[in-house]
Amino acid sequence: MMNDNQSDKAFDSKTILAIVLSVLVMAGGTWIQQKFWPTPTAPAPQPAATQPAAAPAPSATAAVPGLPASGTAPVIAAAEFEAPSAEATYTVKTDVMEAVFTNRGGELVSLRLPKHADKDGVVELIDAPRGEAQAFSLSLGGPNAPPLRELLNFRRIDDRTVEFWRTFLPADGAGSAFTLRKRFTFVPGEYMFRLEIVLENSVNDVLPLTAEGFAYTLTYGPRIGPTIHEGGRYADFRKLTALENGKKKIINPKGGVETTDRRAAWSAVAGKYFTLIVLPDATPYTTTYRSHTENGKSDLSSLAFSRPVIKASRQTDIFHIYFGPKSSRELVRYDDSSKNAFGRTGDKLEEVMEGGNILGWLEAILKVGLNFFYSLIPNYGIAIILLTILTKVLMYPITAKGSQGTARMQELQPKIQEIQAKYKNNPQKMNQEMAEFYKREGYNPMSGCLPLLIQFPIFIAMYNLFNNHFDLRGASFIAGWISDLSQPEAIYKFAEPINLVIWKMSAIRGLPVIYVASQLLYGKFTQQPQSGGQSASQMKIMMYGMPIMFFFILYDVPSGLLVYWIVSNVLTIGQQAVINRMIHKKKQAAASSAPVLVPEGSSNRKKPAAPVIAPVKGRKGKGR
Repeated sequence: MMNDNQSDKAFDSKTILAIVLSVLVMAGGTWIQQKFWPTPTAPAPQPAATQPAAAPAPSATAAVPGLPASGTAPVIAAAEFEAPSAEATYTVKTDVMEAVFTNRGGELVSLRLPKHADKDGVVELIDAPRGEAQAFSLSLGGPNAPPLRELLNFRRIDDRTVEFWRTFLPADGAGSAFTLRKRFTFVPGEYMFRLEIVLENSVNDVLPLTAEGFAYTLTYGPRIGPTIHEGGRYADFRKLTALENGKKKIINPKGGVETTDRRAAWSAVAGKYFTLIVLPDATPYTTTYRSHTENGKSDLSSLAFSRPVIKASRQTDIFHIYFGPKSSRELVRYDDSSKNAFGRTGDKLEEVMEGGNILGWLEAILKVGLNFFYSLIPNYGIAIILLTILTKVLMYPITAKGSQGTARMQELQPKIQEIQAKYKNNPQKMNQEMAEFYKREGYNPMSGCLPLLIQFPIFIAMYNLFNNHFDLRGASFIAGWISDLSQPEAIYKFAEPINLVIWKMSAIRGLPVIYVASQLLYGKFTQQPQSGGQSASQMKIMMYGMPIMFFFILYDVPSGLLVYWIVSNVLTIGQQAVINRMIHKKKQAAASSAPVLVPEGSSNRKKPAAPVIAPVKGRKGKGR
């Protein structure tokens, strides 16, 4: 038994030793092979119908732009790996998007929206100078690393998905070859698409991407379109926003750059009518926001997502990207998985829209009304007029009450002036007497101001609606004059704005002039005649000065807002004419029912009527 046990132990020891030696030989052979004769993973085949014919790679090794001075060696694309010899572009089309890619870095160079057009034609959402990094460039390193501009191989996986790829090798030879893939997937009917970043090591080891603690950085650097034209403070804009902890956050980078490790559900560059929203996966990316100005306009806003070091031999990161209209009906689809092709839910993309103020609910109601009238008559100018009429009809009881209060104020004006004159040196006593006087007369001095107090919030909500409602973009009212209700109209535009010291005039506009005329006429109908004094002077300043001041304030506002205000003034004038007639009839009726007093001794004084004596029936001559 003892010999058998010893024999078994010897056998076990020899077996273990043989296994260890075999592993060492195999590992050493693999290391030598990878060191001197690397054999990278074979890339996927490329269909001949969608890719230019392959040409021999340059004899020299093509260097990728180096990383910042940090002691980390740059990555190079080895010459013996497959690569195209010339730049080429590739197009992917859906019913709502037309995307054009370049194989230089696998970047997006054009994204057009066929269903949206303006005076410049179909909307182009990528505005970047040629030769510079385009949309969704990739840098091997941190946020300050230069973009990878190497020529990448291309293949079309299916009619919705395209892929750019190439195999790279660390320049210092300290790591193994790895393959980078950028895969884009588009879906019909969706303004969202998916971007996958795939990294594959050629050996079972961590990927050799550790520059500055980051594997790569995905950047959207170009300005988003469409091109911003001059249009004053009501023109298009660019704004950086993010959704952090379920709440919208406006990003204002100090010094133009802000880098943060805060987790954001999405980050966006928002324009007035279009927006780019990037929704990263659960990876803890470092996000860099940049905002630059050019010609006084802060439209050069960019986003960058830096991925931490990858501790695996293969990694796939997924970004969902919404790039389209800033329209509620499109954005809200990604809150319900049944309404979008990507199964997204609870993304709250609608938060990227302007608004969210205290009057947001009123703006939403007005938008529903505007869209309803547009569905009846497909002209937003007419829809604005109908919405204004509806608003005036609903407000008529309040307007009538306010006008009656103003008329009542005029009746009480002599007594009010008497109290003011009597206690002019004792303001406290005067206020006390005025309060008691109003109480005795049953009059509320605020009743005349009620229509104005209600009209002002409606005006603010209308302003926000006309300035930001997507469907008003390019909406024409009167061809040749009011061609875009979201922009100021112009009868004649100057080549250069005329500097009038306190005001710059860029065009001759008709609606502001019509507004002033309607406002002056409105004042004539709504202001009651004054007996004179300081209050009369103040009323004249209000009646003539305010419209002139608002002429300059509203000169460059969206024409839809002025259409609303002009129509509102005209309707108010008509309402006031009816109300004035009613008040006049009421006064006449009150005057006719009041007793007429004639002074003593007047010839017009009525004599008392003689008593009427009726004969007594049934008593003939009795008692005579």
